[in-house]
Amino acid sequence: MLKLYDNEKIVLIIHKHWFVMARTIATFAALVFIPPVILTFLPLATEQFDIRIVEPATNFFLSLYIMVLFIFLFLLWMDYYLDMWIITTSRIIDAEQHGLFNREISEIPLQHVQDVTIEIKGFIETFLKFGRIRIQTAGEREFTINFVPHLYEAKEVIIKYAHEAQKTQLPVTSN
Repeated sequence: MLKLYDNEKIVLIIHKHWFVMARTIATFAALVFIPPVILTFLPLATEQFDIRIVEPATNFFLSLYIMVLFIFLFLLWMDYYLDMWIITTSRIIDAEQHGLFNREISEIPLQHVQDVTIEIKGFIETFLKFGRIRIQTAGEREFTINFVPHLYEAKEVIIKYAHEAQKTQLPVTSN
């Protein structure tokens, strides 16, 4: 559960662009068509074997193949769905899911943001309007968000709230 600071509000939640999952589903659909092709030519290759052995083995391996495909699809969907970037009025939170039981959450205070760069590479990214945002911090740490939809809006929100956070930051006084 995300705990917000006092007077902190969520401004924007960014998930990966839908094209990332569409590409995964297209690959999955292509892999689903492999068993029918194999099953079409399997009788020709197994004519000399006993059908009582070939049929159960074929059913077992076909079931195993389909189960593995669905497990990988589920894991990729979970990674797609649970990866998110939350921009609040005072920080950027990066929540990334790695596998079933591995979640990494990091954050950058907006007052440390010095530079926000947008990268759009290739025809598909240009046409579908998604890409990468790189955020440079005062500690020379780089924070990268990949497959971001609505890049320009996200950049404007980050810059706006980074400037506001830097204005409200109290100056350090020395004695």
